[in-house]
Amino acid sequence: MNWDNQLSSIISAADGSVAKMRERLTTHGRLSREREVFPMRERSHAVGLEPGVPPLLPQASPALSGAVQWADLAGLQAQLHSHSQTIEFLSKSLMSVERERNAQQRQIQTLQEMRRLEEKLDDRERQRERERERDREGEKDPGVERRLEQWKREVGRELSSLRGHIDRTTSLGNQEEFSSKLRREEVEQLRREVDLLKNKLTLENLTDSYRTHSFELARMVSQYQHTQQEVRELLTVSELKDEVRGLILRDRLSTPAEVLCKPVETSPPRRVLSDSEDDFSPTPSLGEVSSDDLDGSWLGESSGSDLSDAGSGLGSGLESNHDDTGGEVGGGLDSPPDLSLSDL
Repeated sequence: MNWDNQLSSIISAADGSVAKMRERLTTHGRLSREREVFPMRERSHAVGLEPGVPPLLPQASPALSGAVQWADLAGLQAQLHSHSQTIEFLSKSLMSVERERNAQQRQIQTLQEMRRLEEKLDDRERQRERERERDREGEKDPGVERRLEQWKREVGRELSSLRGHIDRTTSLGNQEEFSSKLRREEVEQLRREVDLLKNKLTLENLTDSYRTHSFELARMVSQYQHTQQEVRELLTVSELKDEVRGLILRDRLSTPAEVLCKPVETSPPRRVLSDSEDDFSPTPSLGEVSSDDLDGSWLGESSGSDLSDAGSGLGSGLESNHDDTGGEVGGGLDSPPDLSLSDL
């Protein structure tokens, strides 16, 4: 830019003047610090305070060469000051230019955005106009309408076919679910029926076993009653025999020897009667029973053997239900008949 070129030229000129001043200082050497240094310094200060005053012309005398150099320095200082002011002014102007440039760029961006928006709006308007023109052309052209109608029909057919397929799949799924539910219910019902059949079978088995046990129990009870009846009959027979023998002995002791012959003669009819009664009665008669048959050992053995068999049969099946009956039986069977040899 122009401002950059001007600034660079000013800086290069300042550098050149500084270089010239250094060359002059190095060529002439250092001046003495006695009489000439102080007035020249005051002169330099005065010159520095008044930058607008032009520098003095150099004189031909060699004594005033140092003063001339200080005058050059003051002039250079004034130039530098002016250059610094110009630089500050230029920097301020440069900043203002940059601000203007930024503002212009922002304005340009806003304008570009507005232009883009306008272009978009124009494009939309154009598209709308084109669509309107197409609609107008379609209204004018019957072929386009026919194509649209055909396309709509095809789309409707596809949609109807898809809906039918979806309905079929859903119905099949519902049927499968319903069939699965029915199968589950049938399986549950079959399980229940199987459980009922098992329970019935177990009940039938239990009833059969109970019936067999009850039948065995009744048979054993009947056998026991029969044996008890037989034992009672034998006891009664033995008692009757004892009474008859006692009566016979009393008759023998009370009557004489002559009278004893009559019972001997009359004894055969009794024997006949006893024989006839033996044919009809299952129990032994009084004539057949002797004193040897009525021995206590025989009665004990017979009663013990019969009752031990009956007791073993009853004890195996009726330990809990017939304790009282067993006790009565045991008490009746364990007591032997009240017979003794003294009665004979």
